[in-house]
Amino acid sequence: MNGYIVNFATYIFAMIGFIVICLLIYKKAMCMPMNIKNKSYLQVENSLKLSPSKTIYVLKAGSERFLIAGDNTNTTMLAKLDESNIYEEDTKVEKISDFKSIKESIMKMNRG
Repeated sequence: MNGYIVNFATYIFAMIGFIVICLLIYKKAMCMPMNIKNKSYLQVENSLKLSPSKTIYVLKAGSERFLIAGDNTNTTMLAKLDESNIYEEDTKVEKISDFKSIKESIMKMNRG
């Protein structure tokens, strides 16, 4: 009779261990990202704070760039940027003056 109880307990513990191992493998597989490239698909390249609640962002999605304005209540896509709108780091003067003109145009949009 004791042999049956020992065999039954061994079988139960083996099944419980098997189920726990399967659950751990399933959890590990579900938490792993399927494609590591998707992690860097959307990036904030630059941002400019216009007021305490208003900010504009240059977002890069894949190979495309977008100019996005956001405040406390909504988010608006202002423009899709192409190569003529994107400046390199060595042209900082153009970049700053471009952001000033964007800031002025957004201020005009908010007034009217």
